[in-house]
Amino acid sequence: MNTIGSVVMAAGSSIRFGSDKRRYDDGNGPLLQQTLAHVVALNLPVSVVLRVQDQTKVDELLGRHAKNPALACYFVSHPELGIGHSLAAFFQQPPPWDGAMIFLADMPWIRPDTSRLLMEKFDVEKIIAPQIAGQRGHPVLFPRQMFAKLAQLRGDRGANALLQSSPGLVREIPVEDRGIVLDVDSSPC
Repeated sequence: MNTIGSVVMAAGSSIRFGSDKRRYDDGNGPLLQQTLAHVVALNLPVSVVLRVQDQTKVDELLGRHAKNPALACYFVSHPELGIGHSLAAFFQQPPPWDGAMIFLADMPWIRPDTSRLLMEKFDVEKIIAPQIAGQRGHPVLFPRQMFAKLAQLRGDRGANALLQSSPGLVREIPVEDRGIVLDVDSSPC
């Protein structure tokens, strides 16, 4: 049985949004807490990547999830260098998982069945990504063999550069879930 963990990227600066997206409440609670509710319900180990400055705000940011024993926080320095930098920092010393499903804190509209489908399709040699109408979305499930490459990322493109440079390693799974491409910057909230 393969061990899959989840990584919730929540260290961004929300420059385009204009305020802290993690705390934005669309009427269903703060976005980060909504995303965590989805991820925690998958019964996976959860690592939340936050800013070093967030160490005193964990209870506020994570809400009821702050005391969850399946959840660990990882604090990254210099998140302003981009999501690629934050991912690389986390994967410098990754947990002993066979795969890591990467979620973005500002995308709480992903359906649970989509995440479970990706887990079912896990492959130790392939990156598993959902797609809808030809558009690749989130979360993306990386096998352990890709962790070293994730640890080398830089900039604000996250793992997109890795997916684009390794098309033969990516297996796209068609889904009927618009949530895989909706973030708070593009959602009609």
